[in-house]
Amino acid sequence: MFNFTSSAVDNIVMNDAEVTITFRGGRDYTYSCADTEGFQSDLQNVIEEQESVGSFINRAIRAELLQLIQQPVAV
Repeated sequence: MFNFTSSAVDNIVMNDAEVTITFRGGRDYTYSCADTEGFQSDLQNVIEEQESVGSFINRAIRAELLQLIQQPVAV
């Protein structure tokens, strides 16, 4: 869905009110997002301005725009 280069994030998939982020190393985390349109628009702006996607995701998590609902199971 999004075309970007990041040292921390491999992929971001949005599905309704959920955002699944694959971080480097292959771990997927799924978050709920109350404002998916705003999140998607902000993310697209970050990508277009060639800003840090990892920093954007980190800020969204700290601001509680993304709420963790599923994390990888430890093996």
